[in-house]
Amino acid sequence: MKNLVLEIGMRVEIEVERDKQKILLPSKVEDIENERYFLGMPFFEGKIFFLESEETVKIYFAKNNSFYYIQGKVVEKKYAPIPVIGVVLDGKPEKNQRRNYFRVQVMRRIKLRPADSDNWMKAFLVDLSASGALIYFGRQLEKGDFVELKLPLGFKELELKARVVRIEKDQLRRVQQYNVGVQFIDINEQQRDEIIKFVLAEQRRLRQKGCI
Repeated sequence: MKNLVLEIGMRVEIEVERDKQKILLPSKVEDIENERYFLGMPFFEGKIFFLESEETVKIYFAKNNSFYYIQGKVVEKKYAPIPVIGVVLDGKPEKNQRRNYFRVQVMRRIKLRPADSDNWMKAFLVDLSASGALIYFGRQLEKGDFVELKLPLGFKELELKARVVRIEKDQLRRVQQYNVGVQFIDINEQQRDEIIKFVLAEQRRLRQKGCI
């Protein structure tokens, strides 16, 4: 299992539990000192997410076209030169079947059709995982609304149904002012696998370019 050690620059997902609900927080391995892994301090809804000292977390990561998680404990926090948490890993990585956790930031034009419209509208995809996406859109939607999406992924275009799970308006952006978080519904395994393949390929491309 030596080849499964986390590496600097690797994108990960930190899982924590609050009020009996599991929250996933995107992060990145920023540094490694001795047996401590320093991960970028996670943000949630635009704010730094507070993690307790000695808090146990799960760290999810993808490597060699497989998915794993490993348990860790928060043992240190630093705020300069960048905010990070120091984590000591506990045990060995285990195969993870919850593949929808892995995501990638990507900017590309897509089409979106609200449930109350017959017309496809322009939107921008900015973040994608096998369970959902973050989209910039130019029209107000409501939490719980259903939409249809056309996602161009490589040489394929997926048509998916989704439900709006959060929405907020960005006053600083002049076009596509709404940040729309959606969760895919009625997605089949083939569609999910296509998204996962795209996410992993995009992560590799960005890592080779030094962007992550």
